[in-house]
Amino acid sequence: MRKKKDIPPLSPTQQQAVSDLYDTYKGLMAHTARSLTSVPEEVEEVMQDSLIALMRNIETISSLNRYKTAAYIVLTVKRTYLNRAGKERRLITVPFDDEAAELADNALLDSDEKLDVLQLMDALSPGDRRILEAWYLDGCSAEQLAKELRCKPASVRTVLSRVRKRAGKLLREMEGDRREK
Repeated sequence: MRKKKDIPPLSPTQQQAVSDLYDTYKGLMAHTARSLTSVPEEVEEVMQDSLIALMRNIETISSLNRYKTAAYIVLTVKRTYLNRAGKERRLITVPFDDEAAELADNALLDSDEKLDVLQLMDALSPGDRRILEAWYLDGCSAEQLAKELRCKPASVRTVLSRVRKRAGKLLREMEGDRREK
């Protein structure tokens, strides 16, 4: 039996934002879920669980531009699928590069929107990517991450700081490469 997910209480404004988000991006969510699994019931469950995860972060999502919102949604759907698959102990592979390339092809970024989240996440090591996704996208607590990393909760902030520094360095390198071209 599946455990019921807690749905956070939302203000009427937040409810409208979630409704608008779903109406705008349900096709992207479905496409991403279908690229991960061909089982229709699983696609629906991944979409529902992803929407709950997005509801928890609606304030953050509302402040993003449409390209970053699309990237955030793709990463959330993938993370939801990976979490479900991990709980079911299945071997899975996710074509991160293909999805990043597809999203980048469909998004024309202006000069103020150079931060390509998918390219940065792809450049990180799988461990660093997992830590950032767990902290920022999944909303994991320090205690939850400590269990996964097998360290003390106090050490999570140190690990997170180091991962952010590596991500910042990669981002600066990517921006430098763009300027040279």
